[in-house]
Amino acid sequence: MSKRFKTYRAKSSLWDDSPTEGMIELCAPKDQTIKEDEPVVEPIALQVDPIISVTVGHFPKLVQQLAILPLYPTDSKVTSPRYPLLPNIPSCQLSQEEVNRRRSNTFKPSFEVKDNNPDVPSLLRAKYQIFYGDLMQRLKVDFTVLDYNYTRLDRYIQRLIEERIQVFNLLPNEIPRLDEKEYPLALEFFLQFDVNMFYMKTCSFRYARPRSLSEGVFCVQMPEARYELAECGNCGLCYPQYDMTHRANKHIVEFSQTHKHTFLNGYETILNCSATCHTQNIIYALRCVCGEVDYIGATSESLHDRLFRHRENANRILHEFLLGQENILRDLPRGKTNDIKRKDRMKLYQHLTRCLHAIQIFLDANPQYWRFVPMTIDEAETPEQQTIPSPQLSDELDLNRRSKKDCQMCIQAVPRPPSGFTFSNRQIVRQAEYFHKKRDKTLPNCDIDLYHATIVAVLPESCSNMFRDVIESLFITYAETTLNTIGNVLNEQQQRYPYYPLNDPWSTRSNDWCNGLARRPWPTTNPS
Repeated sequence: MSKRFKTYRAKSSLWDDSPTEGMIELCAPKDQTIKEDEPVVEPIALQVDPIISVTVGHFPKLVQQLAILPLYPTDSKVTSPRYPLLPNIPSCQLSQEEVNRRRSNTFKPSFEVKDNNPDVPSLLRAKYQIFYGDLMQRLKVDFTVLDYNYTRLDRYIQRLIEERIQVFNLLPNEIPRLDEKEYPLALEFFLQFDVNMFYMKTCSFRYARPRSLSEGVFCVQMPEARYELAECGNCGLCYPQYDMTHRANKHIVEFSQTHKHTFLNGYETILNCSATCHTQNIIYALRCVCGEVDYIGATSESLHDRLFRHRENANRILHEFLLGQENILRDLPRGKTNDIKRKDRMKLYQHLTRCLHAIQIFLDANPQYWRFVPMTIDEAETPEQQTIPSPQLSDELDLNRRSKKDCQMCIQAVPRPPSGFTFSNRQIVRQAEYFHKKRDKTLPNCDIDLYHATIVAVLPESCSNMFRDVIESLFITYAETTLNTIGNVLNEQQQRYPYYPLNDPWSTRSNDWCNGLARRPWPTTNPS
């Protein structure tokens, strides 16, 4: 027998059964060697296996994901191996040993259930049917596998609850709990998050049908997208009502007949039900127009309605970023509401003030804000920018006008240009006119999308907030989305600094935030 089976030692976590360390056995494919820089941890031993399949080279994050992956049952001994279910890898790509693990009665149950008298009513029998009966039949897995992973799911939920308590400074009794009747469906989702893909092939709600009545949770054939994300044909997501000329991607939503999505870290998800932009109770993904960061959200609303709120906050953030917080708070004697403050500190919106692509699209749609974007010194010294009549500010004040003194205060509160940039004479005059007419009280065009969006999973038509939170967190953790403030239970830095960075988006502007913006067309006149 050839030595082609490597064993790696992985650190334990709250979800590992072992108190300190656990072992995971990983096989290498037949005609492929493991590169020196691919394993995350050092190999400590070699064992033997005649047939090879799964490798760290193919799944470099397998060791880190071991804490949350669905596993085959094992005891709590330190040296016990950990075997991932690998439900979305077809049998033809597995070794014989891995195929054998999928067979019935491979693992001994931790306890046995015996129905001595089915004619006598029993609360425990009813609970057993709720938690195991339907799942065993549909998912084609043993009671032992379900029972073991119920424990892992419960530990995941407890960790999620601890995160909410820490982040939001709540008491344990203030955190909602998952309804008992939702546990089986939550486990069905949990079992089909694989090392590289979410593929809920057994989905049976919202008119979805398993692709095979004999397949169950384990892929017999290659995963395939079978459900569509369809256009409703009558909304701004299907047909954006603004200029898309300068966008690399001309579509706001990824519509397709066989829908799947790949996150930036390579994790894939295949849609589990047919959906449209008006389907409610969904898990959705956003990607900034720069294409470099993404976000996962969960909502009881539709994607159409949820994106309206994201647009509203995103465009407001850039409006406030350009005018300066002092100008925004001057007319808010009680300050911002707690809800608005929470939105301000979300990484999803913080990113926009540091993203040249997002700022560019905002300015393309709202050219009146160019007067608040500093120019290079050379640009500001051109005759066109230097020679301009003084602003005609009326001394007659009313509800729609500010005094000259107040206008000057507003201009002074506009954030100062970074080094090498300045406001031209023309810009300062336009700023004075802007504040005199109180145009800052009018929010920008809130129909402008600064993210691309898609639906990654459909939930039951009615489910609890906690159910949505659990599934959302699983997606966040596997996809490692960088714009989610909380939810990644494997991100230790996120747990320690849930609002990192803690500053509001306008207080940490970069030194060259306006460098590289294209003035198209050059706003020489006062835009309406």
